[in-house]
Amino acid sequence: MRIKMVFLILTLAGTTMGQPPPMDVGMSPKNMEAVRIWKLTEVLELSEDQVLTFLPLVQIHERELKKVQKEIVVLAKETHVLLEKGDVSQKEVDKYIKMYTGKQNEIHKIKNNFVKSLPEYLTPSQQLRYLSFETQFRSGLREYMKNERRGMRQHKSRDKKN
Repeated sequence: MRIKMVFLILTLAGTTMGQPPPMDVGMSPKNMEAVRIWKLTEVLELSEDQVLTFLPLVQIHERELKKVQKEIVVLAKETHVLLEKGDVSQKEVDKYIKMYTGKQNEIHKIKNNFVKSLPEYLTPSQQLRYLSFETQFRSGLREYMKNERRGMRQHKSRDKKN
């Protein structure tokens, strides 16, 4: 079982390292996703069997969410174009409000269905850790980025002094 876990981690690391380095100092979205999955595996203390069954479901769930979120972005662009044209009727606004709330309801439904399925794949303590994972991960990421920006500012001020 350990061999499967090591293989999965090496595969994730290999694909991450095999990518060309990003042009800027920050991390690329692909690398960030690999780090997030690795951190999720670590925080939940997933067994090898759970890694093989649960992580693919997480990825499918996230793809479904991204698809709906992209549809919301398209709606936002359409509303912007409509605004640029000028003279907008309440009927048109109501139509976009209905579509937007429908997409928000769809996101809510996808999230609820996924959370309700957690007992099939995770232990009770893992379920609770999963519920708080996203918030903690984002908070840690925000802190990391804030510290990186501070470090960059300090380097720039040192460069100007020299």
